[in-house]
Amino acid sequence: MKHSKYKSVICMLTSLLLAIFISVISLAVAIRLGFASNNSLVKALDDVHYYDMVYDSFTEKCESVLIPDGLDVKVLDGAFSKEQLRSDGNDYFKAQLNSTTFNVNTFIYKQKLQDNINQYVNDNNLSVDGDRDKIISDISDEIVNYYLDMIKIPYANTVSVIFRNIIKYFPLIVAPMVVMGAVCVFLLCVQNKRKKNRIFRYLAYSVMSGAITTIIPVIYSFSTGFYKKIQIYPVYVYKFMIRYLENGLKILATVGIMLFIVALIMIFLSTYIKSRYLKEARIHHHHHHHSEDDI
Repeated sequence: MKHSKYKSVICMLTSLLLAIFISVISLAVAIRLGFASNNSLVKALDDVHYYDMVYDSFTEKCESVLIPDGLDVKVLDGAFSKEQLRSDGNDYFKAQLNSTTFNVNTFIYKQKLQDNINQYVNDNNLSVDGDRDKIISDISDEIVNYYLDMIKIPYANTVSVIFRNIIKYFPLIVAPMVVMGAVCVFLLCVQNKRKKNRIFRYLAYSVMSGAITTIIPVIYSFSTGFYKKIQIYPVYVYKFMIRYLENGLKILATVGIMLFIVALIMIFLSTYIKSRYLKEARIHHHHHHHSEDDI
């Protein structure tokens, strides 16, 4: 009896430790997948049509440069596009995240823009005060500089520092947790050689704890909506950051739900194995009685 009690204490403590290890692993995996992958960031940008809003803002800035000189925003056609801005923006962002550099070949954009402006001036017989080529070159330079500013995502440096730290520390956190978790599972198996249903029951406790730990931050975040109160401008950057956080929380929720399902399967297996043990015990008991009657 004393031995059985001692064994139960060991199993409960092992199960508790395993719950901590599973919680840390699940949170680390969810954070790595949800917040520190190129896909998670690019998906958030696409979800809110970030570059469409950036392009609209870019054309508005260009109008303020072009209109005073009698030019139309149509001169941007062929020189710049939403698709090109999206491509350059994503490449620039990925380069920042990975500590590399991405240089936009602005010469092509500038050349096309100058050709468009010259064509527009000729078609509309616009008079120019001063050196025409110099004025057109200055306008083009200003617009290209706007473009280079627009493809840079504000706070990208902050995001990239967090991003790189998560990637750096992820294996250092997860690897020891996996090893210690495996040791805990081994201990539970050794302590419950004869009663396999108990192994699954203890594992179910641990996995369920991990699921709850992973889902709590999601429930808290979505129920309070505290992250929506952050002050970020312009609005398209705010929308991107909110969607990025929400997508990450959804990954967290997915990992938590998967752990819940695994825990439920283990509870089912524990119950099934226990019922089989009881059935076998009844058959054995019944058979034993019959043997005594024969004597």
